[in-house]
Amino acid sequence: MRKKYIVRLTDEERQRCEEVIRKVNGTSQKVWRAQILLKADADGPAWKDQQIAEAFGSRRQTVKNIRRRFVERV
Repeated sequence: MRKKYIVRLTDEERQRCEEVIRKVNGTSQKVWRAQILLKADADGPAWKDQQIAEAFGSRRQTVKNIRRRFVERV
């Protein structure tokens, strides 16, 4: 099944996510979401939802929801 919500981070968005992670700027949830978005980036690692879920100890549906919210926000 093809993914409906494909994350493509701009250079600015990628830099902001990396900054949030590096400086632990914000809540742990914000850092966690930034890590997930970086791994889901189609122009970057492009990990599958299951791989991301296993790496960060979450459910695949959670990763899918984060991906959906990001794409709909833009």
